[in-house]
Amino acid sequence: MEKWTALLHSRKFWALVAALTGCAAGLALGEINPWQALQAAIAALAAFMTGVAIEDSGFHRRGGSQ
Repeated sequence: MEKWTALLHSRKFWALVAALTGCAAGLALGEINPWQALQAAIAALAAFMTGVAIEDSGFHRRGGSQ
């Protein structure tokens, strides 16, 4: 349960949600085509995963908990 709480308080997570929402809106309004929407979604997910990986790397180097 603590992981879910941390996820919902994460700015990285909400940036991902905003990016995916913008991607869906652009697709729904016809501003972008499905291929562009897929590329944008993959880019947003990659940025999120990279941020989490960097955060986890620093977390484990510091000794685990604060």
